[in-house]
Parts: sequence; structure tokens; C-alpha cells
Amino acid sequence: MSKLSKRHFWEWFKRNNKEYLDLHNKTKKEATYWLCELNAHLRAYYKFFEYSVSLPDTGKGFPKLTITVNGRAMHFKKVDTFVATAPEIPGWQIGALEDPMPIDFLLEKQIESMNIHPAEFFFSFASDDPDDTSLIIYHPLCSRHNEGQYLQLAYPAIYNLLGERSYGADIDRLEMANLSEADKDNVHPLEELPIHISLRKPAMVVGPNGTLQGMD
Repeated sequence: MSKLSKRHFWEWFKRNNKEYLDLHNKTKKEATYWLCELNAHLRAYYKFFEYSVSLPDTGKGFPKLTITVNGRAMHFKKVDTFVATAPEIPGWQIGALEDPMPIDFLLEKQIESMNIHPAEFFFSFASDDPDDTSLIIYHPLCSRHNEGQYLQLAYPAIYNLLGERSYGADIDRLEMANLSEADKDNVHPLEELPIHISLRKPAMVVGPNGTLQGMD
């Protein structure tokens, strides 16, 4: 971790935030310069930090700066602490970790080259143990020759589907198999994964002392 204070980054971004509001109107060279500046200032604070900038169409919401660590859960606390110190910057939303997105977000090239869509995937949990966060991903065209390529599509699809926080906390290892190998009573469309993860978690209630307690 850099000796630079969190305030240093946020003061810099607040001074220069309008450069990012105007990214769509900049030349490619200018836009690249400002994106590199943002990356350099952010990584000077903590080398694992990355970012995404979302600029919605005019009149359709606020621009958003999201600090991300690509799903690496060991860094989540640092992201949360860092974002909690952000000042209010008019016109901006600032968030910690990437939100859930459509399952095929930014995967167009892989989908086109592989000629399959992640919505065609199915899954089952590797075991009935709720603490085992490994998954088996299935596709009817999967074979031992292409399973590595299919996994390269499955991981980012699950990241999109769950969002960064759940991806890092709730998913461990993935295996790939042909759909014919799945137990038909224990296999689900991949797009239902968020629901099934929630069902595996113990129900929580607020105890008499105000703390969350699991229900047996």
C-alpha cells in the first residue's frame, strides 16, 4: 500500500472529474491520456485497484466510477474502506465493486468466435455442503478438447451474473462437463445461479442484542 492518503486520490479526482464526464467528446488520444491518469493515480494508492467508468446517455442517470479488484475477495475490505472516504462529487455515483450485469456483458467477441452463448450453460453445485463453493458447468457441446475454452467464457459470465462481491465470496473453482453427465434432478440453467446461491445460505434474524444470528 502506498503512503499516499486516500484523500489525495479523491481530491485529484474531484478536481479533474469533468474531464471524465466529457470522455465521449474527446479524441482517442485525449481519452487515453485521462484514462491512464486515472489508472496511475489509483494504483499509486493500492496496486490491485482498478476502475470502471460508466457514462450513461444524457438524461438517463448519473455517471458512475466503480473501484474494482476483479473479484479478488482478499482486497474487498480495502475497496470498501477506500470508497467510504470518497467526497460527494456533484453528478457522480461512486461505488465499491462491480454490480451484476447481463450475462453476456462485454463477451461479444468470445460468443462470436465460439458460436455459443453463456445462457446455454447449466450448472450444479459440486457437493451438498453449503461451504463448498465449487461449481460444475455444463454445455451440450462440451468435450475434453474444448472444456478449457468453455471455462474461459463461463468465468466472466458468472462474474457478470453475480456481480463482483458475490463472485468473489460465493464462487471458488469451476469444472466443465458435457450436459449428458449432469444429474437431471440436480442441474439448473446458469442464469438461475444467484437464486440458488441465496437458497444455500442460512436464514438470518436480528437477535435480542441487535446482532445478526443464523437460524438453525
